[in-house]
Amino acid sequence: MSSIASAPLLLIFFELSLSLLWFVFIACLFRLLAGGGWRIFASAAIGSLSKIGVPLFLIITGYLMLDRDYSGPKLKRFLQHNYLPLLVSFEAWACIAMIAKLAADPSVSSIVEGLRTMLLIGDPFMIHFWYMQMLLGIYLFIPILASFIRSFEQNADKYIRMIIVVGVVFTFVFPTIQMIYNWLGGNSDYEMTLGGFTGRGALGILYMLLGYAIKKDLFNSGKHTVHIPLALLSLVLLWGLSSMELSLTKELFLVTAGFFPIALAAFAFANWMIHTSVWHHCPVSFARALQCLAGYAFGIYMVHPLVHEVLSKLIPQGAHSVRIISLNPITIFLISLCCCILLARIKPFRKWLLLRK
Repeated sequence: MSSIASAPLLLIFFELSLSLLWFVFIACLFRLLAGGGWRIFASAAIGSLSKIGVPLFLIITGYLMLDRDYSGPKLKRFLQHNYLPLLVSFEAWACIAMIAKLAADPSVSSIVEGLRTMLLIGDPFMIHFWYMQMLLGIYLFIPILASFIRSFEQNADKYIRMIIVVGVVFTFVFPTIQMIYNWLGGNSDYEMTLGGFTGRGALGILYMLLGYAIKKDLFNSGKHTVHIPLALLSLVLLWGLSSMELSLTKELFLVTAGFFPIALAAFAFANWMIHTSVWHHCPVSFARALQCLAGYAFGIYMVHPLVHEVLSKLIPQGAHSVRIISLNPITIFLISLCCCILLARIKPFRKWLLLRK
């Protein structure tokens, strides 16, 4: 399989890491943390891995989309076939979630929260919608970044390499040093911002540029002698610092925080998955199964919080065994997948809700 052909495999890794690892993290973190010792390390490993999903997706987005031409009619096609479906899907899912919320809590505040989410005002009323809000903003930058890269022609790689290095230092390295200082008892609220170049948008753009760097191999990271050790090193750093933070603060970094280990891990694993020869030896049936799952990955991400919320309200609190069987990540994932398969049978839902061609 070629690198681009393996993209669905990378996307399903991203979706499963969000839908399953994050779900396991929420369900198990404090239970594991209570015992200390190795349990803190286990909690940190689960929690930190669950945060790789969004950066991985943005890296793959940059890998696949930043070296394209978006001039003239191609920009119109991008907006019609890529951006518009994303916007319609977000509004539709927000409307569905608002209706579900009204069924459980018929109040004016529920309507106001739903409308604010649909108008992209403030924080969404269901936490997983933040990801869609971020994508809607990030996707607007894709034609701009691609045009910027093409405008420099032969010198583009040199400038992109410089931007990445400066961006990583100010957006990941310095904030991480500040975090560690505060974990150890410091009291620093100062942040190196490089002229305000911070926040979700800056992180998203930088992650996409890292994907472009993998595509062009700007840092010579595609060699077999580099990408495996880099992936292992990133895991050691990620799990080590995450365990340290969890033991000292009883919390884990946010996915939108400038935490260098998560950026390195996302870059290292995307780089490994793109350049590894493992995909060339995958059985055809296995590859097709993953590609099929990848087609439902977006829908699973959007459906699974609703499935969990509905089941948690329908199943009585006293039915402990039923709740354990029904509210675990595997069951939620399978139910969400079945919901997506049923939705895909209706063509408008397949196109506008699940974003399937």
